[in-house]
Amino acid sequence: MNISQLLSPASTLVCEKMSSKKKALEKVSEVMAESIDCSAKCIFESLFTREKLGTTALGNGVAIPHGRVEKCEQATAVFMLLETGVDYDAPDKIPVDIIFAIMVPEQAHQDHLRHLAKIAEILSEKPLVSQIRHAHSSEALYEILEEAANRIE
Repeated sequence: MNISQLLSPASTLVCEKMSSKKKALEKVSEVMAESIDCSAKCIFESLFTREKLGTTALGNGVAIPHGRVEKCEQATAVFMLLETGVDYDAPDKIPVDIIFAIMVPEQAHQDHLRHLAKIAEILSEKPLVSQIRHAHSSEALYEILEEAANRIE
């Protein structure tokens, strides 16, 4: 997976403290709306509706919120490292501080699953997750993710 197909340095962020999962998803939606022809409200509703079906937290402080919107022409993502974790209803009860959100076109069922599987594979590597948590800039985060994606490809 070429990470630059999903993420850009502008959509890879080290973020200030968030007070809740909802606030984190609102921030994701705002950043994502800058990349696709869709409002932040529409993106948020897609992500939040999916969360109502069950948490997208994987455990170990990692979540992969995802959704589909009609006006999204290609898969796009936002990566956020939060200063402190938020309650995300994770199965292991660990607060989430790593969020890799992805939005895909309405009809992109196979691409959606393929991207989610690759992201989950990348973020299941404990040494990589530790490296991510020690990144202090958005640029460093992007480089870490790019290297990991190229290695796993």
